[in-house]
Amino acid sequence: MEISPRLYLLDGSSYIYRAYYGFRDIATPGGMPANAIFGFTKMLLDLLQEHRPEYFAVVFDPPRENTFRREMYPDYKAQRDAMPEDLVSQLPYLRKILQTLNIPILEASRFEADDVIATLAARFAAEGADVTVVTGDKDLLQIVTDRIALLDTMKGKRSGPQQVVERFGVPPELVADVLGLAGDSGDNIPGVPGIGEKIAAKLVQQFGSLEKVLEWRSLVNGKSRRENLKTHAEQAILSKALATVRYDAPVDVSLAELQSRPASVQELVSLLRELGFAALEVAFTPPPPGIVEIYSDGSGRDSGPGGYGVILRYGEHEKELSGFEPSSTSQRMELIAAIRGLEALNAPSRVRVFSDSQYLVRGMSEWLAGWIRAGRLETPDALKNQDLWRQLADLSARHKVEWEWVAGHAGHPFNERCDKLAKRAAEEGARAVIPVTPEIPTIPPSPPPVQPMPLLCTEERTFDEEADGQFRLC
Repeated sequence: MEISPRLYLLDGSSYIYRAYYGFRDIATPGGMPANAIFGFTKMLLDLLQEHRPEYFAVVFDPPRENTFRREMYPDYKAQRDAMPEDLVSQLPYLRKILQTLNIPILEASRFEADDVIATLAARFAAEGADVTVVTGDKDLLQIVTDRIALLDTMKGKRSGPQQVVERFGVPPELVADVLGLAGDSGDNIPGVPGIGEKIAAKLVQQFGSLEKVLEWRSLVNGKSRRENLKTHAEQAILSKALATVRYDAPVDVSLAELQSRPASVQELVSLLRELGFAALEVAFTPPPPGIVEIYSDGSGRDSGPGGYGVILRYGEHEKELSGFEPSSTSQRMELIAAIRGLEALNAPSRVRVFSDSQYLVRGMSEWLAGWIRAGRLETPDALKNQDLWRQLADLSARHKVEWEWVAGHAGHPFNERCDKLAKRAAEEGARAVIPVTPEIPTIPPSPPPVQPMPLLCTEERTFDEEADGQFRLC
């Protein structure tokens, strides 16, 4: 079975503003504001690492004064403030980041990013590609098809045709009709006074289109609503035109030109150092020659499901592992994460294990030798989580291991990825393994002792083994 190419189109202007307002008080060593640069780069990195698109491009808006919509309606987006000066100064660096990442930047004179995205999405979907548009802009829901989906990374939500119906009450091809009646305050599209989104959706459902609503307005409930539809009919038609994306943006690019390429690491790292982004630099810097890096994290509660996430790096190779336990503590999951990482090594290696668990790092680097001398690994019940500490001692004895602590939830790209893997594994494992049982009114008999279930190891992705067989699948 032939696999369809996967194209991701990122609404760059939307991402820039999300980064600017979502990350504050960040500056370069020279004092230049850098919150948008840092936030944009981090969000972009998260997207690339989680989804690994085969084909990718970032699309930007031109100045809104230079678009055909402003020619149609001079007040289009007129209520929006000018771009903040401290954001304007960061734009050249944002483009430099994309250039060093070898990510194509697309834009078209007089056309907004939505139009460029719609044009390319429709074109490449018709050629057999599966297209994901990364944006939080609801206007683009009108382009959704079985082959075109929207992804809002801030909400973790992917929208297909069914989600569009749930959001607007109409299929994608009628979204612009709803917006034409209801208007859009964000874009200063007027619509028809007195008609909100819910009423607009009901009218379009009932009559089939904005034009049909206007044609049969005499059948619409409410005298004032009928009068507004009559008085503002031309305004409604204009509003629909403003809300409708175009599929003819002049952008001449082939799918092959959008194929993902490796970053220009030397230039990128030099730029990140200039900006003072040490936390991001590690994501693009391979481990030292001959060193395997293991990043691990666990997610669990005092009693309940737990998950672990692991990332192994060796040279240019990378592998993710995740798994689930039906009942475990946070401390046990932190230890299990490190165990699974070390188990994935196929031969004695020089290893650096990174974790945000001081319990794990101090245990292996400071306390273990004393436990061994005192016999606490062998004496029954002499040590909490004794079984896991014993496994770690045995595994680390096969390798030359350094244990390093990293601050959790502090923007470290690999620590955050491991945290996401662990939490996702815990959630998915709980849904798959632990059935939801109805409440029983009577008191049930005492259940037999619960036998611990084996760890369920899942591979987030399959990676080819490199030449020296450094990794093996869990």
